[in-house]
Amino acid sequence: MRKLLITLCLLVLQACSNDDQPVNPVDALPLITQTGENTFACLINGKPFFSSRDRRAFYTFADGAYTLGISGSRTDDIGLRSINLVALDIVEGVSEGSFPLNARMSGGYSAEYFIDGGLTLETGTTDETPGNLTITRFDLEEFIVSGTFEFSVKDGEDNTLNFTDGRFDLKF
Repeated sequence: MRKLLITLCLLVLQACSNDDQPVNPVDALPLITQTGENTFACLINGKPFFSSRDRRAFYTFADGAYTLGISGSRTDDIGLRSINLVALDIVEGVSEGSFPLNARMSGGYSAEYFIDGGLTLETGTTDETPGNLTITRFDLEEFIVSGTFEFSVKDGEDNTLNFTDGRFDLKF
């Protein structure tokens, strides 16, 4: 009876192991979708970043050009962290495709990373180290923008922050 009890306890402990945790951090991210699921996530230096608030997208027309903004934020032990993907003053309008993420300027695409609204850190992509934004769905009838992104930026101490396996699926 005692052996049976010990065996059952060992089986229960083995069933409660951490095998349910993803081995690859990218497996913890939401699936890549194109249906307006309200997701925004990526890996930052290999660690999952999930937007827990202020996931949003907007698309506007002003002064003869279009601007698209895609962003996600979360508050955690580091502070309020925000990632912004921007297509600024695109004359021909935004479309599906792949675009380099360079320094923020009119007529181009860029990425920015803020901690505490820029008070602790404000950094963004540069022309020297561009990233990539791929818009896989841009639907002006259902107002959905979906895609993937990756880029690298420097923090205030010249450390590189790598944003990889980024994905978003938002309504605007």
